[in-house]
Amino acid sequence: MAWAVNVVFSPGGKVYSFDPNGLELAWDERVICNTSRGPELARIVTGNHEVERSPKDPPLRPIDRRATPADEERVKDNRAVGRKAMLAFRDLLRERGIQNARPVGAEVSFDGSRIALTYRAEERTELRGISGPLSSRMGTRVEVRQVSPREAARQCGGGGMCGPVRCCTRFPSHEQPITLRMAKDQDVPMNPGRITGLCGRLRCCLAFEHPVYRSFRDRAPAVGRMVKTPQGRGIVRSYKVLDDTLVVALEGVPGEVDVRVDDASEITPRS
Repeated sequence: MAWAVNVVFSPGGKVYSFDPNGLELAWDERVICNTSRGPELARIVTGNHEVERSPKDPPLRPIDRRATPADEERVKDNRAVGRKAMLAFRDLLRERGIQNARPVGAEVSFDGSRIALTYRAEERTELRGISGPLSSRMGTRVEVRQVSPREAARQCGGGGMCGPVRCCTRFPSHEQPITLRMAKDQDVPMNPGRITGLCGRLRCCLAFEHPVYRSFRDRAPAVGRMVKTPQGRGIVRSYKVLDDTLVVALEGVPGEVDVRVDDASEITPRS
């Protein structure tokens, strides 16, 4: 067993595990991490916890220290540099007549030694010969890479179709693919306007909420089945998944009642 903390380096970004290095760290604290590309500011998403690790696993990189107000100011200055890099990127694309690439975001390393610029294009597009001129204009190393529509939406941020900010910027990114099966398990209408996000892909919330619906359906009798409940026998009419209950029409009783799914058992017809 070893102690670890989980961090993200950008809103909704991939989750990485680090060695807390003797620090007692809690959710939402800011820290400076030693990464393969140098020090970076990160946010704690899971505080100190024990994890099982094999002796063959490489050691976790250590947290360097807690972030200070000076570190936060440095990150703000880096964001200003990133905005300038985005403008330079747009200008260079315009100068070269490149119209099929749209700049999306800029990420400046904590020490300012590297700028990563991202862009979106409908097809696979290689922007050869762009990094050199941008590095000359910005006075530091510049990397340019294409990102997927979902990653582009995460970097752009903004509000989602449901009103609050987009899920991809609120929650750490998930590894599993998002599928139509998830929408069907949640009884979401197969309407593109209901299941497609602003990125043009299936909505992230389908994956975030799917385990709740999957767990409920694995335990719940199907709609239309006869069940035995503490109030008597009845037929399942519908579900209230978020309340973990069945809506049951009891025999000989007008109306319908809510019954916890664990309090109901399906009655198997006699053969």
